[in-house]
Amino acid sequence: MKHRIYFFVVAVLLLFQPRGVLAQSGPSCSFQPDGTIVCTVSGDVGDGNDDGNDGGDDNGGVCVPGEHLAYMVLAYNAAAETCFMLPVSVDNCTGVVLRAAGEAISDVPCELPNSTPPQHPCTTFSMGAGGVTCTNSEWKVSARVSFPEIFLDVRPYPATLVRWPTIVRNGGQPESSGTGGIDYISYGGGSVNHPQPGDWRDLRLTLTLRPAGPMFVKLPHIGDLILSNGALSTLQWEVPSHPEAGGGPLAGSIRDLDELPADIPVFVGYGRAPYQLFWELRYFEYKEIVECVGGPSGSGNYNCGGGTGHREVVGYEWKQNISGGEIPPAAVQGVPAALLADLNKDGTPDAYWDNNLTLRRMDDAGSISNPQFQRSWNWGGIIYWAVREGQGQIGWPGQ
Repeated sequence: MKHRIYFFVVAVLLLFQPRGVLAQSGPSCSFQPDGTIVCTVSGDVGDGNDDGNDGGDDNGGVCVPGEHLAYMVLAYNAAAETCFMLPVSVDNCTGVVLRAAGEAISDVPCELPNSTPPQHPCTTFSMGAGGVTCTNSEWKVSARVSFPEIFLDVRPYPATLVRWPTIVRNGGQPESSGTGGIDYISYGGGSVNHPQPGDWRDLRLTLTLRPAGPMFVKLPHIGDLILSNGALSTLQWEVPSHPEAGGGPLAGSIRDLDELPADIPVFVGYGRAPYQLFWELRYFEYKEIVECVGGPSGSGNYNCGGGTGHREVVGYEWKQNISGGEIPPAAVQGVPAALLADLNKDGTPDAYWDNNLTLRRMDDAGSISNPQFQRSWNWGGIIYWAVREGQGQIGWPGQ
């Protein structure tokens, strides 16, 4: 299993103060899809002035484009409950860390949340060559993501010559996402027009497949090729795709190989790429706003403000919650063996194979959009390739 490092990011409203401390209420924290923890603070830092935007969703989820200051925890002293923090700039809308915003500071009072990432919310899974469906039976919500189309660019194709320079190129491994949701859940007993504390709204469950490594291609008499995104490899066959050299089916028996003579045998290889599966859950929860109000409570008690005030509900707000993480193969039952990828060869699958491979023909300049040569094929990861004797003619279209 992989070891994951969690960062604690505290979003604040003010310019960085060299010896700032967190004030007022504690941070409100949530897990991000990559496993990081992002927290917002309703108080301030340093001198108590407040002049900025924290990138939150006080206006029903509409963020203000731009960036805000945050803190990324680099180390935590549990005994002293202090952190070694690096100020960073964070995008208001995506939460992505953009850049460092100053030098790291130490001995900042902080309290980390539980660093155990939440389990995925899928009560049932359905996984096949086409994609993944996650369903949560409590919310009656399903999200589906399809395995993205990955590309292998080839030249010359569908036939080449013995000892002829033949090119393959990783033409791209995009990611893909799918989302399902529900508009309102009355956990607190309220309704859309009359919410109660504990109610949820705008729940969105998203599945995302992201590349976990390069493309792997295997061709007869060539062997294994490992191609990172955009990388190409020059190869050549030393033997034709004759049955005695391991040639397989005849071109006429294969869908879309109509540019070849029907009686020519072809080599059979395959190409695929590993992908990781991630989940993200976003929703808004209706919550009470509690502040420290001067004077005693109705029962005469003081519990804040250094003994000068009491905590009281002063209003209500919709608070966004975001959580997420990876869904490894071990967490999914019934994954077809052909989709399990064991990249580190430790006997435990750590990714999923994407076999949605499309072959795209290139011209001599490497272009896949030249109308004279442009064409594509997809056989679910299988690669058919004819290799002729050296004196043969390469079957380019129109020749």
